[in-house]
Amino acid sequence: MGTRIHILSAFAAAALMTSLSTAAHAVTATLGATYFEVADGSDPDFNLFSTPNVALGSVLGPNGLPVASAPFGVNDIGVGNQITWWSPTLNTHVVQTGMGTITLPFASNMYAPNSTGFNDSSFFETAVFNGTFSLASASTVEFQLGSDDDSFIYVDGTLFGQNPGVHGVTNVDFTSPTLGAGNHSIEVFYADRENTGAYLSLNLLSDVVISPPSGVPEPTTWAMFLVGFGGLGLMLRGSRRKGTAATA
Repeated sequence: MGTRIHILSAFAAAALMTSLSTAAHAVTATLGATYFEVADGSDPDFNLFSTPNVALGSVLGPNGLPVASAPFGVNDIGVGNQITWWSPTLNTHVVQTGMGTITLPFASNMYAPNSTGFNDSSFFETAVFNGTFSLASASTVEFQLGSDDDSFIYVDGTLFGQNPGVHGVTNVDFTSPTLGAGNHSIEVFYADRENTGAYLSLNLLSDVVISPPSGVPEPTTWAMFLVGFGGLGLMLRGSRRKGTAATA
């Protein structure tokens, strides 16, 4: 009896581990990075405790920048009500300093130049990260975002989540609507606008079901095994009773 209980417990544990394989998992993605800097004291939106009014569900503007709604909440508003912290063309205070890549999950201090500095006493960094992520099947995607200061995440050109305004490191999680299988574009806009820290973290989690490793039965198969073992136990007990009766 003790041995049979041990075997059944092992099967139950394996079935539980298999069911946990459906949990959300990290989506691996490499994003291109474009870095900018703004000299301290040169732009009215920097060293100013303000929050831009960018509506969830809004789309990128004609220059591929976040679009604010009136009242804008900030001063650097260009053509099409775009916020210009990431555009040397639309904002003369902004200077592009470099390009590179990042890999998700990502976490880094964001000090100019190009996230290699040690403080923001002289320059503030802004940055744009863009690329694609791929889903094997239609699913939602959970975004884990942390920033000091402003951050905005666009998927397929639509704002799905944000952490706007001048503030210390703040973490927010949000989930997208169901996205179709295949590739999706992602743009992340970041801005450091105050002299007491600069930070960005980003992770994507997908709810796509993860298949169990090869050779590990599915949960329904484990259930059939358990039923089979139960039936086998009844047969064995019946055989023992018959043997005992014959002996008597």
